[in-house]
Amino acid sequence: MFILDKAEFVEEVKAEMAGYEEISEELIEAWVVKFEDYVSKKKNEKLIKKGQDVQIKLDDEAELFKIVDRYLVAIENDEIEAYWQDWKL
Repeated sequence: MFILDKAEFVEEVKAEMAGYEEISEELIEAWVVKFEDYVSKKKNEKLIKKGQDVQIKLDDEAELFKIVDRYLVAIENDEIEAYWQDWKL
């Protein structure tokens, strides 16, 4: 298990997404906007909120890769809205 600051988590996800040519910069930024919205509205045991600071608790690095892989599949299948309907950490 490891914990990342929200900004660090977002940068890790963005870097991983940038490795796929199917995920454009526009799609990466759209993911960030939706993720920020999720963080501001949801409560989750993987979100550690301390005042304005937010940290993300992951079981392992594979969890981060799964987030990116599911987004890639959603893009390829034109199911981005469905991706966010059930999205959670």
